[in-house]
Order: sequence, then structure tokens, then C-alpha cells
Amino acid sequence: MGISKQSIEDLKNKSKISDFILSSTTGKLRGNKGMALCPFHGEKTASMSFTDEENLFHCFGCREGGDIFKYIQLINNVEFQESVEIAADKYSFNLTYTDSKFENDQKKLINYMNKLNDYFIKNMNEGKSQDSIEYLKSRNLEGIDIKEFNIGFAEKNESNTLSYLNQLGISKNELRNLGLLSDKGNLLFKNRIIFPITNFRNETIGFGGRAIEDFGPKYINSSESGVYKKNRSLYFTKNFLSAVKKKKFVILVEGYFDVIAFNKLGYANVASPSGTALTIQQINLLSRYTKDIYICFDNDTPGDMATKRILEIKNNQPSDLNFFKIKLPAKYKDISEFFENGETNIENIFDQKDELVEFCINMIINTDDTKETFQEFKNITKFLSPLEKDLSISYLSKKIGITKEVISNELNYQSNIDSEDVPKFKRNDINHINTFREILIADLIKSDFKYNDEVEFLINIDDNFKTLVSELMSNKNTEENEKYKNISYSDAQLQEAIARLYIYFADNKIEKLIKEMDESNDLSILEDLEDLKKKIEFYQNTL
Repeated sequence: MGISKQSIEDLKNKSKISDFILSSTTGKLRGNKGMALCPFHGEKTASMSFTDEENLFHCFGCREGGDIFKYIQLINNVEFQESVEIAADKYSFNLTYTDSKFENDQKKLINYMNKLNDYFIKNMNEGKSQDSIEYLKSRNLEGIDIKEFNIGFAEKNESNTLSYLNQLGISKNELRNLGLLSDKGNLLFKNRIIFPITNFRNETIGFGGRAIEDFGPKYINSSESGVYKKNRSLYFTKNFLSAVKKKKFVILVEGYFDVIAFNKLGYANVASPSGTALTIQQINLLSRYTKDIYICFDNDTPGDMATKRILEIKNNQPSDLNFFKIKLPAKYKDISEFFENGETNIENIFDQKDELVEFCINMIINTDDTKETFQEFKNITKFLSPLEKDLSISYLSKKIGITKEVISNELNYQSNIDSEDVPKFKRNDINHINTFREILIADLIKSDFKYNDEVEFLINIDDNFKTLVSELMSNKNTEENEKYKNISYSDAQLQEAIARLYIYFADNKIEKLIKEMDESNDLSILEDLEDLKKKIEFYQNTL
């Protein structure tokens, strides 16, 4: 959507660049001019000047500079138009938009998505799948809840859905632009319960689908499209923004049913990254509406790992946010299980919460191996500001009964003798590893086991997986192989599966090689270890 030049100029005259700079970095304003620490490169002395009179900034260190909208673009990692809209939101300024081909295309795509969402909802309301209704009942959701949260159903026979799409005049190319086709050209959503993913204007931009059959990926999302960007989108219900303004905080959960469970318990200020890792862009999006974020991921090892990972990204975003970890009763895997078991005493959960850093420290304390605790603690402090690091040392000191001075000295000592970066958290407990394995196997079968060097290397790195692939190759056209052909996935999901499997298999391989080197004292193994670590880093950067 285009914004008129006059509207942009009027907004610039009303806004102040200092409002955005002083809320995202340390600085001082004297009159209409100021100096601040540049957030775009590391420094200890302020080298970025700014002026409200002209709404400009310039860093004498890294040479970055521009107007207020350029600053908002850089600090929030957004395009120009979104930077203007962010400024407009802050000052409650009504922008004037102009028609353009891009805007018309966006409206057209969203219109298609809204109509398709209506179709899925109609399928559910007409009882096209009794199995889906029964499944939702098993999750403690009745008909009124299905309508309230716009839960739909995608039929198993995709010809019915395709017929409806044809009536709307949606071409195959447009279906691909909508993120609704797999890389093989088939519909992604078949025989699945459908959850609409919307933007803050309650327009449908994507879908999440829960499988009815216990085969293939349990959950899949729309592929990236002209209107759906995974790293900037969240799943929430229609009352999300009003609830955030009222409650003053956001709750982050893992899945669709977790969002709905919190809604049923009286908290609509809840969102989910829809099965993907939480991103800087999603945090920046939430920071516009609140400074307090409560984490309520699954009550298991993968959930704790995902919570810990937030430490890595929280200090890479500009806003001064507060992160807390909500404690669920140990007997419940997640908030949806808590809700489905008839629990209603939700206030106790909010009373039992830790600051994120404290939660991470509690997770790594090992009373039987203090040295291991120090090593893990050192990895945690890599992601903390100086003040947070000092506070975390105080907290650890109280927890294990060792003085702050000793802990500080030990950290410095370990930093001197440890020249390698040690992985902060073990990666062996990767959630949904079986799903990733099934996606790759499905692709191998569909391609008649014709694969490139990348996949060949992946197959050979794990003996068990290599044996499984060999067995499948020697038993082509069996009933088991045919089942895999029904698995739907996008090209992006296939690439993620390859990356996740490599990290998982390589991690196991590294442990075996380290043990082998200890036993044989064969230092030539170090070269293999370095190759595996570099490859892991490569794949981590693709996720």
C-alpha cells in the first residue's frame, strides 16, 4: 500500500526522532539536539548525534545515518512503509494511502485468504468431519468454542477444495503466492483442523493445520507468501490487542491449542510463533504494545530449551523488555493439558514465575558438578548486559553458597583456558525429530531415492538412519512406502527438516568422536570435529 508524500511529511513534522532513539539506546537530549550510544555497532562512548529539529541522526563511528524513518527501519528491521506506520501508531496519526498495483495485489490475496477461511469454517460448521469435531471435544472445546475461535476443516478430498478455489478464479500461480501449495504442486491442507493466522487487522494471512490421522507431520503451516511472513507473524485470537492493552503483558506459548486454552481461562493476551522458533522480528512486533513478556512453553526439555534460547536474542532487540518464565504444575505438559483437565486456578501460575535469567540459572545448577555449573553459567552470561551479568552472579552466589568474587574469578579463569566456544545448551533434545525424519523419508520415496550430495551426506552421518533408508530402498512400493506419499509438506519445510536432522545427527556424531578421541588419543579426529561444527553452524543460520 502506498502512502502519500504529503502524509509522510506531515507525520515527520509531528514526530520526534529522540522519542525512538532514547527508547532504544542510551543517550542525552539537550534542547533539540543530543548524543547517544550507536545501537548499530558496539561502542562505549556516545558517537551518534541526533536532532529533533530536522529529525536526523548520524553516527561518526560507523557512518550510519538518515532521517527518523531510516532509524525506525534499522532498529526494527522493517521496510520503509512499515517504519512510517510504526511512527504513525505512536502518535495516533491517520495516514493517507494511495492506490497502487502492490496494494491491489495485497488486497486481492488477503481477500482470497479470507474467503478460503470462510470455506474451512463452513466445512466445520456443516460437520464435514465428525472425527475433527470429536477430537476438538477431547480437547475440551465445544461448538460455541469452535465458532468463537473460527476453527475450520480442510477436507481429505482436495478436489472439493480445488473446485471451490476455481469458482473464486484462483489460479495455480496465485495458490502458490498464497503459500497453499507444496513444492510438488499439491494442496498443503488436507484432512486437517484449520486455525486461521491473522494480522493485527484480523485479516487472514495464513493457516495452521492439525492432522486428523496419526501419520505424517502433526502440524503444518502455510508456506511463506506475499502476505504471510513466518518470522514476523504470530497466531492469536481476535481480542489479542485489546487484551494486551488491558492486561499490560503478553503470554507466549508454543501451539494453537495453548493459545485457545489461555483464552478459555480468561487471557486473550496470548500468542504463539506457530511451531517455529521465536524471532527478533516477532519480539520487536510485541514490543510496540508491551514491555512485559511471559513465557509459557511446554513443560518439558524441548520447551525449556526454547525458553533458554530467548536469552540469545533478547538483548539483540532495541526495546527494554522484561521476560518471565511461567511455572506450570509439574504434572501438566502444557497449558492446554492444564485446561483440559478442568483446572481453573490460573492466578497461581502467574504468581509462580521467574525472571528469565533466574530460570536459566536454575536449570543449569548441578550440585554434583560445580565446575559444569560454572561452564554452563559462563555460556549464559554471554548473552547478558553488564548489569544483568552482575545481578546473575549475585543470584548464582546465593543459590550455591559461593561468594561473588570466587564466581567472577572462576568465570575469568575459564575464559582464559577455554579458547573454543562451547555450545550453550545441548541440542540432542530437539522437538519433533520424528516429524522431520518422516518429511525427509517422504521426499526420498517421492523422488524414487534420487538425492543430491547434501542429502547423501546427511543419510551417511547416522548409522540407524542410513539402515532405515536402505531398507526402504530395497522394499519399494510396499504399503508402508505408500503411506509416506500421502505426507504433505512445502519446500521450506523440507529444507528445515534437512537442517534440523543434520544438527541432531551431527551432535550425536560429535559426542561419539570425542569419546573415541579420548580412548584412542587420535588427534586427527579434531579435523572431523571442526568440519561437523562448521556444518552445524551453517545449518543453524538457515533456521
